[in-house]
Amino acid sequence: MKNRISSAFFLVILLLLGALGAMYYVKAEWTPPTLSLTPEQTTASTRTVFTITAADKDSALRSLHVVATQGTNSIDIMNTTLPAGTRELREEFSLPKAGLRNEALTLTITVKDTSWHRLGRGNRAQIVRQLDIDSKPPVISVLSGQHNVNHGGTGLVVYSTNEELATSGVRLGDHFFPGYPYQPGKFLCFFALPFNVDPKAVTPILVASDLAGNESTVGFNFRPLMKKFRHDDINISDNFLQSKMGQFADLYPDATSPIDIFLKVNSELRAKNVASLIQLGKDTVPQKLWDDTFIRLPNSAPMAAFADNRTYKYDGKAVDNQTHLGVDLASLAASPVPAGNTGRIILAEFMGIYGNVVVIDHGFGLQSLYSHLSEIHVQKGDMIQRGQVLGKTGATGMAGGDHLHFGMLVSGIEVQPIEWWDPQWIDHNITSKLE
Repeated sequence: MKNRISSAFFLVILLLLGALGAMYYVKAEWTPPTLSLTPEQTTASTRTVFTITAADKDSALRSLHVVATQGTNSIDIMNTTLPAGTRELREEFSLPKAGLRNEALTLTITVKDTSWHRLGRGNRAQIVRQLDIDSKPPVISVLSGQHNVNHGGTGLVVYSTNEELATSGVRLGDHFFPGYPYQPGKFLCFFALPFNVDPKAVTPILVASDLAGNESTVGFNFRPLMKKFRHDDINISDNFLQSKMGQFADLYPDATSPIDIFLKVNSELRAKNVASLIQLGKDTVPQKLWDDTFIRLPNSAPMAAFADNRTYKYDGKAVDNQTHLGVDLASLAASPVPAGNTGRIILAEFMGIYGNVVVIDHGFGLQSLYSHLSEIHVQKGDMIQRGQVLGKTGATGMAGGDHLHFGMLVSGIEVQPIEWWDPQWIDHNITSKLE
C-alpha cells in the first residue's frame, strides 16, 4: 500500500514538472526583439536626435536602457521599465549636454522582453555604436557678391564651408531652399523671393548643418528689388463653366452647380496642384543641365503676366480671388512647344488646373513648366534638349483658350519667367557667380 502511494505521489510530481516544463517552453520563447537606431551615423553632437524603434511579436517588451560610456565614466540616458503589454516602442533622445567630454564615446542600447527565457530574465536585443563627438558648428564663407533679387524673382548664392555638410541652403521666412555641392569645397543655392512674401519683413539666411547636427547661420549681402504686380478682373461666363467644369465634376460630387465646382477647383484644387509642384521640386539632380537663355514660345504674344492678381466675377459679383503664376503666351492653335532648355522630364501628365503639363528639371532645383497642352510628346524620365518639341499648345485644364502657360520654378516655388529669357540678367546674376 505504501509503495502504491509513493508511486502515485511520484507520478503527480512528474506530471507537475511536465506541466511546468511545458509552460516554461511556451513562455520561454527564444526570439529577441527587433531593434534599430537611426540615424546610422558615427559622428554626433548634443543636437543630434536619435530614434530607437523596437518590437516583439512573441512577448511584450519589458525594459529599455540607453547608456553612454567614456572610459570609466557612464551616463544613463534612458533606463525605463515599460508599461505591461508593450509590443512596440519608438523613443527619441539626444546626448546629454553635461557629463560628457568632447571625445569618442560608446553608445549602448538594450531592450529586453518578458519571455521566461534565461531563467526569467527575457530575451535581449542590443546595439553598440562608437561615436565621435563634434560640438563645433561649420564655418560658412559666402563667395558670391551682391544679391539683387527681384520681388517674385530668383537669387543665387555661392558659398563654402570648412567641413562636410549634411544639409545647407537658404531660409527665407517659411521657405527653405536647399543648397547643393557645386565644385570641390563649394556649394550653390538657387532661392526665390516669392511674390507673396513682403521683402521688407523677411531676410534670407544661409544655413548649414554638419554630419553631427551642429548648425551655423550667416547673413549675406541682399537687396530686394520691389516690383508692382498687376490686377485683373476675370468674368466667368456660363459657356466657360459648361465647357470646363465637366472634367472636374467627379472630384466634387457634392457641388450643386458649375459655379460651385469652379470655386472649389479654383481654390482647393489649385492649392493641391501648387503643393504638388513644391513636392516635385525635390526631384532634381545636383548638376547644371541647362545652358544659355531659356527659349520663349516662338511667334507668341503675352496674354497674362507673372503674379497677376485676379478677381473672378460671376453675374457681376466678385466670387473669388487668386494669383496667376507663370506667363501666358498665345500663338497659332496647336503650336509646337519647344523645351526652354536642356533637362530631364519629371512630369508629363494631366494635373488639375494645369491640364496636360510637362515639367523639366534643369538641375540644382531649377525647373520649367509647360501647361494647357493639347498634346504631350515626351514622357517622364526622358532627357530633352533645348528647343526640342515637347508637345503642342492647347486649352486643357482651366484654360479659356489655346495658349501656353509657361512657368519657372525654384525648389517648387514659381518665379518670374522673363528673367530666364534675358541673357543680360542671366550673365549678371547667375553665370558670373558660377564662374
